Amino acid sequence: MQNVIVTDEVLLPLSEPAPPATVAAPPPVVRVAPRRPCQVTFAGMVASEPPRAEVHAWLDRLDPLTASMIDGQVLIEAVDRGRQERQYRVRMNLTLASGVVVVDYEHPSNAPHEDVFVAIRNAFRAARRQLEAHLRATNAPTTG
Repeated sequence: MQNVIVTDEVLLPLSEPAPPATVAAPPPVVRVAPRRPCQVTFAGMVASEPPRAEVHAWLDRLDPLTASMIDGQVLIEAVDRGRQERQYRVRMNLTLASGVVVVDYEHPSNAPHEDVFVAIRNAFRAARRQLEAHLRATNAPTTG
């Protein structure tokens, strides 16, 4: 039996079998992790992308603790204290499915700092401790 190709209803005989068709691999899938639902607000300073990106980087680092985060507000505030240098302080409200974690200015680990990135780091370290305590409290078995 002879191989044939059907083209517009015309049968053409083949002298040799056609080479296998090459199939291009699909393009790689780039997975972009969505940013956590968090609003970053600036007060007393011009809004800037690097501090905003640092906030989202910290949220990514705290992913196991913030996985159930529904909403978040982070306020980065520049404070001028008389003739002293400008200092930055960070306040945040992280709304989880199980409650709200607030890191305020009065938190002992959240003192104002002259470097905005150090202020963000200090606030998120305090937030990590509060998130861990919150998750321990909400996952603790009730006795009664």
